[in-house]
Amino acid sequence: MSATFSGAVKKVSHFLEHLEKWVLILLVAFLVIFSLLQIVLRNFFATGVVWGDNLLRHGVLWISFLGAARATAENKHIRIDLLPRLLSARGKFVVDLICSAFACGLCLVLLYASWNFVQGERFFGDIAFAFIPYWWLELIFPFSFAVMALRFGLNSIPGISKGPEGVEP
Repeated sequence: MSATFSGAVKKVSHFLEHLEKWVLILLVAFLVIFSLLQIVLRNFFATGVVWGDNLLRHGVLWISFLGAARATAENKHIRIDLLPRLLSARGKFVVDLICSAFACGLCLVLLYASWNFVQGERFFGDIAFAFIPYWWLELIFPFSFAVMALRFGLNSIPGISKGPEGVEP
């Protein structure tokens, strides 16, 4: 890989990392403020935004799936790591590659299933709130599984993934 291409990939990756983090921060801030607004409206004015609970539910869903994609980028998914602790650096590296390849495959299966789910929701055409169809809100499923599959896939390629110190991938 040329140094120019590698530098461009790193810049794009760095930009996307910051974009993801800011989207998550803004979503959390919005959900906290909107939740407080709903509480104040209900407790002090005996009213509320009719579709507010549905919006909050889908907002939590988006945060969860975007957070999972972010955890994949930072290699911070929950995992059982007893075997890698018992292996050498090279053995740990091989186990990590195998796990990443398996996780990539699983994310691709879930991408396919979630895409079919969204298409079904699109076919039925139900409205979530404020003229927004459910399927628009549920696009987070295939999007996040695609991002996770890409990241796990890149981690499972020995030339791209980072090998342990002193071990050639």
